[in-house]
Amino acid sequence: MPKRGDRVKASQGKANEIYHLTESQTMGQILSSPVIDKEVRSGTDEFTSYAVSSMQGWRVSMEDSHIVNLNVCNGTAMEQHVAFYAVFDGHGGPKVARFCGERLVSILKSQDDFQKRLFEKALRETYFLVDKELLKNQNFNNDRSGATATSVLISQDKGFLICANAGDTRAVLSTDGTAKPLSFDHKPTLPVESERIIAAGGFVDMGRVNGNLALSRAIGDFEYKSNKDLLPQEQQVTCSPDLIRHDINYQNDEFVIVACDGIWDCLSSQDCVELIHYGINQGTMTLTDIASRIIDVCCSPTTEGSGIGCDNMSIIIVALLQQNESLHRWFERIAHKKHSTPISFEQKRREIYQDYEFPVDDRLVFETTFPREESADDKIKKVALYSEEIPEEPSKNEEESNEPPLNLLSLDSLLKMGNKMNETPNTETLFHGHPLAEMIHSLSDASAGETCPDTDYCDEENVTNNNEDNDADNDASI
Repeated sequence: MPKRGDRVKASQGKANEIYHLTESQTMGQILSSPVIDKEVRSGTDEFTSYAVSSMQGWRVSMEDSHIVNLNVCNGTAMEQHVAFYAVFDGHGGPKVARFCGERLVSILKSQDDFQKRLFEKALRETYFLVDKELLKNQNFNNDRSGATATSVLISQDKGFLICANAGDTRAVLSTDGTAKPLSFDHKPTLPVESERIIAAGGFVDMGRVNGNLALSRAIGDFEYKSNKDLLPQEQQVTCSPDLIRHDINYQNDEFVIVACDGIWDCLSSQDCVELIHYGINQGTMTLTDIASRIIDVCCSPTTEGSGIGCDNMSIIIVALLQQNESLHRWFERIAHKKHSTPISFEQKRREIYQDYEFPVDDRLVFETTFPREESADDKIKKVALYSEEIPEEPSKNEEESNEPPLNLLSLDSLLKMGNKMNETPNTETLFHGHPLAEMIHSLSDASAGETCPDTDYCDEENVTNNNEDNDADNDASI
């Protein structure tokens, strides 16, 4: 019987081996190496500025989706300015989360209550209407997936924000450097949740609805909403959102975070607020850099363990801009507050994964999330920052050094390496990223051209150069 945290190999593809975690808290499969390509976006107007970063990570597919909309009222008769941000964390598949990302805003805007600026009523009803549309959609007849949903609506003319939450994605407000909750996680063990589950004919076992689902509110998950004698809000799992309204004080309120549980499994709300302030205080990071670095902090360096840090990860950071304030001025204003930031990104990562042996050099703590094609030197220079600035054109040598390292455990590849060594003036660029390669490079330097004294065997026609296998990359779903 496997112990908690043990892995059972399920299948193997060209790009990645796939494993099942025996601990079902990850609700899915994991890969032998993480998909580290991030989807990053940013935008700004005179009211809010945002950055979003999301990454598939160790999971076999990307099941998160999100909404970032600076003004949902553009193109309407409404004269107000309403920003809208949301994260949907899918489980059992990506379809419900994607549907929410594509349709929720249009459903919200179609309601009379929204046109009347009754935003709380409109938001609550929107969650139920999304469920109704899913039930009517034939593409979802046999789909058993679901999605938690946390959305934040920010009204400029009313000067408040409203958070609607169903599930365990979470929204947090930074007020003078302190985390203020805008939502509360819906877990089956909470008394109000377990009472509803039991009254609807279900049970809670091992902290899960019917021993299976680790959250008690979500859009979709219709197998838990099948009691026709009950109202939607009375079902074992309901999409009914909790709503929290907050009147914005621009002197104190700084930014909003909306993120999935892949982040919150690793960081407390206060941890996340402090890391964002740490990034702001560096003076060199963009909002996108900070969002991406938080994902780097949380992504597990290994799958050996409890499964923490092996989930999809999505985070939105929303800067609350004062009237006519630019994002640059916002950075200066927040940094001028000089909030205490007791821990760095590197220190927090070491703290989360304290049982893992990281390199002593802090610059290599994030090597798990370095882009695969980068050389070691480039990794240290960039330290996994994802800036919006356009990098300088690489030199010829830099282009060569960014080639993927050859598989030097293959005879064909060793032969190919011999050819490339003869053709390349600077052989050092061929040897990045592999201990065996470094040894060969050292030997080739020491031999000073004496590695092939018999010229008859050094002719190109005597060397067979086979094509390397070209394994397909594992694409991240967006």
